[in-house]
Amino acid sequence: MSPAAQVEVDPSVCYRHPDRSSWTLCERCGRTICPECQILTPSGVRCPDCVRELGGTVQWTPTGGARPAAAKARSRRARSARSLDDQPQWRQVLSSVLRPGDTTPVLSWLFVGIAVVLWVAGLFTTIATQFLAALPSVPWEVWRYATAPFVSGAGVLGFVLNAVFFLLIAPTSERELGRRKFLIVFFTAAIAGNALAVITGFAGFGLYGALYGLFGSTLITVWSNAAARTRLLITIAAYVLITLILSPSLLSEIIGGILGGTGAAYVLHRFEDTPRLTRRAYLIIAGGLAALIAIAIVRGLVSL
Repeated sequence: MSPAAQVEVDPSVCYRHPDRSSWTLCERCGRTICPECQILTPSGVRCPDCVRELGGTVQWTPTGGARPAAAKARSRRARSARSLDDQPQWRQVLSSVLRPGDTTPVLSWLFVGIAVVLWVAGLFTTIATQFLAALPSVPWEVWRYATAPFVSGAGVLGFVLNAVFFLLIAPTSERELGRRKFLIVFFTAAIAGNALAVITGFAGFGLYGALYGLFGSTLITVWSNAAARTRLLITIAAYVLITLILSPSLLSEIIGGILGGTGAAYVLHRFEDTPRLTRRAYLIIAGGLAALIAIAIVRGLVSL
């Protein structure tokens, strides 16, 4: 094990980069690793030290050395990165938005951006809420369960806190899950949360279900790390308490979001080794959501 691996660090930060927070753990040694240090192997995500100890390579290089085109591309990216580092902070942020890289959380920003636009529009008209929120009066309009996260039925304080909480957790989750899994967890949690809200007779709206679903997916990742698990559970409890103080009716949406996000993350992690197993994971997630929506529709029809 390298000297760097022996240094005691906060379990919520990368053991090789103490200035970077992360919830992802090496499947072999259990140490925290940031996106740059995460190496995908057939046995899961591992850190560079474990890959080296098992005789693997951290980087793949073609036989005979790097291809000229690839070497030139890396050189251009390196010059671009050095140039960007010399620019003011606001220009660096703007550049990352306009030219996102693989780890730029574009989906997180996009979802919050849509929510902000629709919330501002809601100050002048209620059309978005009428057609996009999940409502017990029209449970058969199934698109509402997926569009409800982007409309808000809360006041200014509730909306701002919801957006801020989402931006505190979503970008990190998007980087660690990857955009494909992030999308799956986001919409699974949102749909599950909104469906459970409708089942219990409440309207589903806002990023609450998706937010707590992302918390649940992160909890799956850090569960083996006692310190990180405890810290995250305390954070979730604090967020839930604040949310319920402002809107007690959101309890069912929060519970549905946590169950949906946690379940989706577990199934994706459990069945990701082969394309066949991945398809099985998709079917399990889709089946669970279909069952929840069916219950919401039946409940709505019975109550009419």
